[in-house]
Amino acid sequence: VQAENNGSYRLYNMKIEELIKDLDPISIIEFKNYLLEHLTELCCKKDSNSIVISSHRREDLFCEKCGCKFYKNGKTKTGIQKYICPGCKNTVSETTNTIIYCSKLSFEVWSNVIDNLLNGFSIRRIAEENNISILTSFRIRHKILMALTTFIDNIELSGEIQSDEKYFSINLKGTKPNKMPRFSKRRTSTSSQYKGISHHKICVVSSIDEKDNLLLKITGLGRCTTEMLENSLGKKLNNAKSINADSASAYQKFCLEHNLKLNAVPSGFHSDGQINIAEINGVHSQLEVWLSKFRGVSTRHLQEYLNWFTYIFIMKKRFNLNQLRTESYSNIIIDNNYIKSNKIFSMEMPIDLNIAYAEYTNQS
Repeated sequence: VQAENNGSYRLYNMKIEELIKDLDPISIIEFKNYLLEHLTELCCKKDSNSIVISSHRREDLFCEKCGCKFYKNGKTKTGIQKYICPGCKNTVSETTNTIIYCSKLSFEVWSNVIDNLLNGFSIRRIAEENNISILTSFRIRHKILMALTTFIDNIELSGEIQSDEKYFSINLKGTKPNKMPRFSKRRTSTSSQYKGISHHKICVVSSIDEKDNLLLKITGLGRCTTEMLENSLGKKLNNAKSINADSASAYQKFCLEHNLKLNAVPSGFHSDGQINIAEINGVHSQLEVWLSKFRGVSTRHLQEYLNWFTYIFIMKKRFNLNQLRTESYSNIIIDNNYIKSNKIFSMEMPIDLNIAYAEYTNQS
């Protein structure tokens, strides 16, 4: 995938170089000034999204109903290319099944929001930067975060892996009073009556391999078990050789089942002198700092934010800033990532709140 992405970026650069190779320095400066002067006008056309998708689409379109190849069939009133299936006469447009399908926002707004997300901007700041409402900013951001799922699902871990768990408190931010799974209470520094790792803590399995591929996956409540590791790390292994982790029994059984060498670090330590889990612990520190600027993340959307952090972490290891933006446009806007707004607001909790707040249910 990385080689394919690097190749596509070089291809875009070659096309630009072909356009300007015969221009003299004065003409190049004039061309640059023209682009800067008319940038907003060029990127704000109603068909700007369609033009971007059409120019960067690498494959032909095929009908999902009968499998026939689509052919061009005129354009819409706004200039978006339409296609028709010769078999079942099904019609689609250039933006069908993409994240910008049915969106009235221009490519400039979408690209700016993606840039803002790469910089970790808040919802309010994204709204101010792009002159859109806070609700629109919220919807766009979560559509983009949900579109990253395809990228995250393709991540595989190989070679030597470091693994550990990160625990988060349950956050019911945005939950309406009539849907609260527990009684309301005053917020304190010790909000839970349970100390340490308990069923009031969300377990996130965190793993990183020697190629800087990262996994951050919500697996459940309480201390990590072999089943949690199987449902997260177990599905991502590809030619893995060993795992550096703590001496928990869950990792011992997991490594035995997958024929992996376990390099166990004694409990309470980050290293035994030779083997360590310093790299994944460093990722945890970066994650804490990164999440702190959002002033609390709802448990309902926590996995999206973990995917967001994972995407930025991996892409910054592979590309420079300009390449990162170009590949992000391709991964998010051009690929088939259509998401309805109501899917954002109907997202299910990644944990079972009946288990987390069983004592409150019993009291009632």
